[in-house]
Amino acid sequence: MPERQLHLGYMHWLNGTHWGGWRHPDAPTADAFGLEYATRALRIVEDAKFDFFFLGDTLPGDLAAEQWITTHNTGRLEPFTLASQLALNSSKIGLVVTAHPTFYEPYILARLTASLDHLSGGRAAWNVVLGASDLAARNFSLPDLGGASRYERADEFIHVIRRLWDSVEEGAYLQDKKAGRYIDDSKFHRLDWQGKHFQVAGTLPLERPPQGQLPLLYAGASERSRELTAKWADINFTGPATPEESYAFNTDVRRRAERLRGRVDPIFFLPGITPLVGDTRAEAVELYEELNALLPYDDDIVEGDQDETYWTSPEWARVAGARFALPKGVRSVRSLSERIGTDLRPLGIDGTVDADAADRFNGYGQGLLRVLTERTGRAVGNGGVRVRDLLGAAIAGNFPLVIGTAEHVANTLVAWFDQGAAEGFNISVPYLWEPLERFAGEVVPILQERGVYRTEYTSDTFRGHFGLDIPPNSFTTEREEAAAI
Repeated sequence: MPERQLHLGYMHWLNGTHWGGWRHPDAPTADAFGLEYATRALRIVEDAKFDFFFLGDTLPGDLAAEQWITTHNTGRLEPFTLASQLALNSSKIGLVVTAHPTFYEPYILARLTASLDHLSGGRAAWNVVLGASDLAARNFSLPDLGGASRYERADEFIHVIRRLWDSVEEGAYLQDKKAGRYIDDSKFHRLDWQGKHFQVAGTLPLERPPQGQLPLLYAGASERSRELTAKWADINFTGPATPEESYAFNTDVRRRAERLRGRVDPIFFLPGITPLVGDTRAEAVELYEELNALLPYDDDIVEGDQDETYWTSPEWARVAGARFALPKGVRSVRSLSERIGTDLRPLGIDGTVDADAADRFNGYGQGLLRVLTERTGRAVGNGGVRVRDLLGAAIAGNFPLVIGTAEHVANTLVAWFDQGAAEGFNISVPYLWEPLERFAGEVVPILQERGVYRTEYTSDTFRGHFGLDIPPNSFTTEREEAAAI
């Protein structure tokens, strides 16, 4: 096997990543909160030798509004509880839990993560997430902690939690029955941390996690997110749209990491993608268009559901200026027209966009045309761009989609891998179960045949899957250095 191997994670969302996916006739509608639902997905990806099973989490906000956008946010089991059950139903695959530093205390999260790492045999990892939500914050008696403060808090939080993981050195639990000594006091360390955001006195009441330091995952491409990834993360799963963008992002973060850490550490970049696999390219495109037809649109799909004053309001300016997809309430030909800078309403939803109209599109509109051609082969030049195709693309968002045969999907992943644009991918599916089964059963074997992906696990731990050594205990290192001086 070649030294460099591609890595795969699975992002487990109850309803998939496509916002119309839950309405697909084959999508499940029951038992999503039962253990068997998650373990079915777990078995599929562990049999396919995935590196990890990823439990994302978004703290509850406005669930009524979320149902029209990211439906998976309206239904999530608590990740630590679920991960502990998944640990009992698996033996090799890594388990990623998501936790927000704003809504935890370092001591509690250090204990939760260390316990999960012990109970899973060293298969746990922590996904650091820093989203801001006023409604979510109010569930914790807190204001909306957005802006720079949450990054500053997270930086201190991560430092403290890493020291807590190290607070008990190897050999601390003597359990010497003859001498009557249960522990070696000198190997238990009190932090006595007094920081800007946290005051943490103590020591964790358990051995250091089997992995020493749990791997940290992070997503985000802003300036502050790049700095956080560079300083702390082992894996980043941001989703650049092209290999060129991904390579540039990876190079930038690695340069920052060398500056911040003072050494060259491995950082693995696993962009998030959603594959749509068909027996033919045309079949896969048909599935994509079928999913787009299931998106919830405005009641008046041409004129929209907003009055005329809305289009000059600060609310529309916020939506139009965001990089995110069109939300419910502005999913119409009118909203599409406002966003691309060209009025398409005279064409109706089923009209075809000609070259004259396309030439008037702004930068956002030109981007939609490029995405549509990449995903479906539809282009203005071949007369294939319908208004409904552009609207569907504007709602489905710019989350990277790979649409085609299993061979095409595998070719795409290998191309990114060979160019150094990715060390692997965090795979999600538009809905369950067939898309996940097809990726695991059809794409993974092609990757294995090409020698870029494992056929068997060679490690029992998360760090081991990525070839990461167990870092030395910082307290042990400090004691040894002091003794040497």
